[in-house]
Amino acid sequence: MGSIFSWLFDNISNALIAALLIACLALASLYKCAHDERDVALQNAAIAIEANKTNKETIDALEAEVIKRDELAAAWQEELAKERRARDDARRELNELLEQNESVRDWGSERVPDDVWSLLK
Repeated sequence: MGSIFSWLFDNISNALIAALLIACLALASLYKCAHDERDVALQNAAIAIEANKTNKETIDALEAEVIKRDELAAAWQEELAKERRARDDARRELNELLEQNESVRDWGSERVPDDVWSLLK
């Protein structure tokens, strides 16, 4: 009877040792796969971070360009407004002169010579 227990104990302990070895190998393999996946994820994250930096630089440059163009457009609008005011003032002054001064009215009613008119076009 002692030999049966001894034999069972040896076989069961060998089976447990084999099962533990298989479990350790499986865990080592899982660890290796997880480690490799982590490395790939870190590489992808580094690429994404670099792409985001580049995109941010591009966006910042475009925003600066928009600000410059807005400032330029505002300056042009201001200059255009000044020129329109000057034109309107000149028209108003000319109309006042035409109403108040007979020689200016006579001059204003004359036909503009063709050579002069071609320069004004």
